[in-house]
Amino acid sequence: MADRESIIQEVLSSLNLADKVKKVLFEDVRTPWDERAFIKRKRDSLEVKLKVWDDEFYLYGRIYRLFLYIYDVLREEFRYDPKIAPDEEKEPRFRDRHNQIWSIYVDSRLEKMGIENFFDRITRRNIFVDSEKELPWEEACLIFDELWNKESYTYPEITEITYNLSVFAEKNIQVNKDKIECLVNKLLTQKGVLKQIERLSSLDLRKSLNEILSFTAYKCKDTYISANYYGIYFTYNKRLYVELIPAEDNTIFLTIIDPFTNKTVSNIITENTDIKVIQDKIYGIYKMMVHD
Repeated sequence: MADRESIIQEVLSSLNLADKVKKVLFEDVRTPWDERAFIKRKRDSLEVKLKVWDDEFYLYGRIYRLFLYIYDVLREEFRYDPKIAPDEEKEPRFRDRHNQIWSIYVDSRLEKMGIENFFDRITRRNIFVDSEKELPWEEACLIFDELWNKESYTYPEITEITYNLSVFAEKNIQVNKDKIECLVNKLLTQKGVLKQIERLSSLDLRKSLNEILSFTAYKCKDTYISANYYGIYFTYNKRLYVELIPAEDNTIFLTIIDPFTNKTVSNIITENTDIKVIQDKIYGIYKMMVHD
């Protein structure tokens, strides 16, 4: 496709790779999840093979991100050395984490450059949190934020963090962890909010409600969380967008309000509800208001 060719020339020029890459081959794949970049070294140049989803959606960003991997491999400061990476057959769990951290480094740079990309911050965060199932949700999100915000990596650093994620967490997330604990503790000192939580006899459901509250307190900056006689509500810039009504039959009646259309979506939260889905819905409405 001519469109792909023009994008490639622009990306190669942007990354100063035009003199090194002499040939680019394509292979179509069915989804963006299958996209890959491969290098074949020639005597005086490189031949690159790109596996690319055959779709125009974020095509520029998707091609740019593939070449960022190549850029890293060729950059001396990155110290690329595949021999130190986890073995895919012997250590598949660590290999997956290693790949994710490198992907976080790639996709975070695209965001900083203002390049739209299929794997944006939210998508990349969700993939990371889902893969680190042994970690509490809050801690996984805090670790992800630190990984995403880190300015630069070397290949040995990525490998070191892969094998010692807990050490990285202890060194880097304590300030943020203190911040979220302060937010939640302050929230729970509000008698109205605490009273609403205590209406639930189920400890699991109380935990779920606390997770929703702590998520909102941490992720939805400047959201005001308060309570009245019947429930808990979230407002941003004086606009109501979430109501949570705990019931004594151990359910929570959730209403999410679109402040632009006043349309509402209601759900019943039980002990079996996927809280992450609820959190993503809340954050989605919050982002709409922030960017309004």
